[in-house]
Amino acid sequence: MVVDDEPDVHRATTFALAGIKILGRSLQFLHAYSAAEATQLLRTEPDVAVVLLDVVMEREDAGLALVKTIRHDFKLTELRIILRTGQPGYAPEIETIHDFDINDYKTKSELTRTKLYATVTAALRAYDQIRKLDELAFYDRLSQLPNRNKFLDLSDERLASGRHSAEVIAILDIDDFSEINDALGHQQGDRLLQAVADRLKQKLGSEVILARIGGDTFGLMGTAAELEPARVLSLFRDPFLVNEDSMVVTATMGLTKALGGGVTGRDAIKDANIALKRAKKSRRGSFVMYSTEMGSDIRERVRLLQNLRSAVESERLFVVYQPQVNLASGAVVGVEALIRWRKEDGSFVAPDRFIPLAEASGMIVAIGDWVLRMACRELVRFQALGLPTLRMSVNVSQIQFRHPDFLEKLNAALLDTGINPRYLELEITESVAMEDADFMLETLHMVRELGISIAIDDFGTGYSSLSQLRQLPIDRLKIDRAFVGELSQQVSGGHIAAMVIELGRNLKLTVIAEGIEDEGQAQSLLGLGCHEGQGYLYAKPLLPAQFTEWYQARVANPG
Repeated sequence: MVVDDEPDVHRATTFALAGIKILGRSLQFLHAYSAAEATQLLRTEPDVAVVLLDVVMEREDAGLALVKTIRHDFKLTELRIILRTGQPGYAPEIETIHDFDINDYKTKSELTRTKLYATVTAALRAYDQIRKLDELAFYDRLSQLPNRNKFLDLSDERLASGRHSAEVIAILDIDDFSEINDALGHQQGDRLLQAVADRLKQKLGSEVILARIGGDTFGLMGTAAELEPARVLSLFRDPFLVNEDSMVVTATMGLTKALGGGVTGRDAIKDANIALKRAKKSRRGSFVMYSTEMGSDIRERVRLLQNLRSAVESERLFVVYQPQVNLASGAVVGVEALIRWRKEDGSFVAPDRFIPLAEASGMIVAIGDWVLRMACRELVRFQALGLPTLRMSVNVSQIQFRHPDFLEKLNAALLDTGINPRYLELEITESVAMEDADFMLETLHMVRELGISIAIDDFGTGYSSLSQLRQLPIDRLKIDRAFVGELSQQVSGGHIAAMVIELGRNLKLTVIAEGIEDEGQAQSLLGLGCHEGQGYLYAKPLLPAQFTEWYQARVANPG
């Protein structure tokens, strides 16, 4: 583009470069005779590579003002600007060249045909290089779509304009894509991604911003009508033709409501991602729309996780022990070690709030190992106080149980504390016990070889296979508290507690019930054949000193 208020300059420039190919391409010229005219041209011609710009036109600073418009308003950062002036003594300040990103400066008398050719060639070469670097930095090579960084820029530009505040941002994730890669190979997976990108591009239209922002994840920005979830997800109903194979896949979607003012693209993407994660958990193949409550939940989880890390470091976690008794004789047969968290203000965080966080963050491995060692040390103390046959039950999470160093750490805890392993019991949940049968069978056998007994916790809440259960080297079934609470009610089909007890007795396993709160429940369980129990009827979870006092009082007054 030639921008100059002198027609002779336009004619001379066109004549000097007419018919010449630069970098293998013919030149096309656009002409503007003022900064205002150039501004209008640039609104409709986005692919201008070089501007030969006069400094003084309708105003003395018209040229510099146009540079500012190009860089700041139109954000044309690749475009090369060659500033030229007919005033030999004039030269812009270095700060001006830097601040306005002026790429070259010449007086008009310098620009002979040869020098003009060399100057424009250098500018075009730089333009091409910048475009290539831009493609590498901001575009996905596989799908030819904008990448995450470019999507952020494009969404911010739209939102900053104020003309798109009614639009929404969505994140679309292909379901089970990693399994497709594993089963069919990465090349086929890549071809599927290309097919998905092509269909979305074709069907959603040019007004929707479409980007590949992750491995199998696409970002979208458009009106609520354009990105209506049912419409977008319907694009996955028909199979994708991939290398002559017909592939059926589904997708899950998280999206924001209308964005409104004062929202950044980064914040909107974060909200859409929160909604996507919620959809992946509960509405796979469908969608979830973000709500402020979701954001509050996430912030609360993050805050709680940070506080949990601090609690671990400052030793605000501690272990309590709930007695387990023989239902027939009332004798104390064991205790269950339970972790508690007391905050600095003295209030408590419920285990069902912080244990899932510890599992999700991986902290449960270190916390679980600490609880195991604390419980083993306390068992040694209890035995020294005259409780030689007391059993110590310790819960082990799925992540902890599957950790490569679990058996090594378990054995180290036995050796370091010197306890007799026959008095240690590990509790795993039913869902953990039934997952990956071969691994569980092998690991549980190795635990048993150490002399440790094994209990299945929360039994009846999962979907156990009887044949699998028969194979597992377990000693005890633990009835979930929910089924104990049902005993006082009439339940269609019979009480699950009764079924669990019958199953346990048939498999020659000891059955223990948790959450016993009144004598009626205890007698019902005893009548059904349950062997042991624990709950507030006997004692709440106690600190070690409290448990010692409770035990001594119970021995002194057995009635």
